Amino acid sequence: MMTSAPRVLLLDYPGALASAVLGLVDILTHAGLRPETVRPQDMTAADWANMPGASAILLPPAATAPDPVAHPDLPRWIADQAQQGALICSACVGVIWVAAAGLDAGRPVTTHWGAGHNLQRHWPDLQINTDRLVIEYDDLVTAGGLMAWVDLARIVIERLCGHAKMLETARHFVVDPCRRDQRRFQRFQPQFDHGDAKVAEAQHGLARDLAHPPALPLLAQRLGLSPRSLQRRFQRATGLTVTQYLQQLRVEHAKTLLADSALPVAEVAAQSGYQDLPAFHRVFGRISGQTPAAFRKSLRDMTKGGACGTAL
Repeated sequence: MMTSAPRVLLLDYPGALASAVLGLVDILTHAGLRPETVRPQDMTAADWANMPGASAILLPPAATAPDPVAHPDLPRWIADQAQQGALICSACVGVIWVAAAGLDAGRPVTTHWGAGHNLQRHWPDLQINTDRLVIEYDDLVTAGGLMAWVDLARIVIERLCGHAKMLETARHFVVDPCRRDQRRFQRFQPQFDHGDAKVAEAQHGLARDLAHPPALPLLAQRLGLSPRSLQRRFQRATGLTVTQYLQQLRVEHAKTLLADSALPVAEVAAQSGYQDLPAFHRVFGRISGQTPAAFRKSLRDMTKGGACGTAL
């Protein structure tokens, strides 16, 4: 007896990327699944109550953050489906629906690297790790970037159809079946909207001279604070210690030099405030997930098309 294909629901909420919704339908259909699209803006409370369950529910990416308050029935329905055993998957800011449904349960989740700060402000209890492209649990999968819906498709296919079908589908659509990290795409974006003028002044002071920044005691003295008070306020406002913040500034500057110049890596390190080349490699690798040379090569490959084809 033939069994019906597992049902997968794609929630096409306001602002969801049409390319992601349509792409998910194509990939999941190819794998033999039964994707269906639901528009929450067209649903009533009675519609949600009568909606059949699904094996997986996908929350696609969006260019702007969705508003769960505008669709209060949706988070409740997602939470109910999770209790009934559905696999809940989000990409990019789709993780907001996960948070609204209370499904993170204190566990780390991921989102687009550029959205983490604002999401943390609105959902302070959400544990966001934007270094990871995908974070998986038995009942929940969150993915980072705007194109991370491809990774959600891969994971759903593997969970519902098996590893072999996932690999076959990945080969057919020519996608990488093993992506896990989005650090190399991240750009450090200092935030100054935290409301602490002293910390903002410290941020500007660190950025003015990456090679010879003021030491913490001197920086604190200039601001009329004790080093301990400055460190505490700085971390509360930025989420980073003064040292971590300076490392982010230096690595971001190094990324710009690696992308826009042919300077040797040692000179890039020096201009970014590192005379100790091994220390520069360690910090750069921890923040970006790549060596400086690999980072430069990946940018050149993308610029020249080397990552997508072979020149004739």
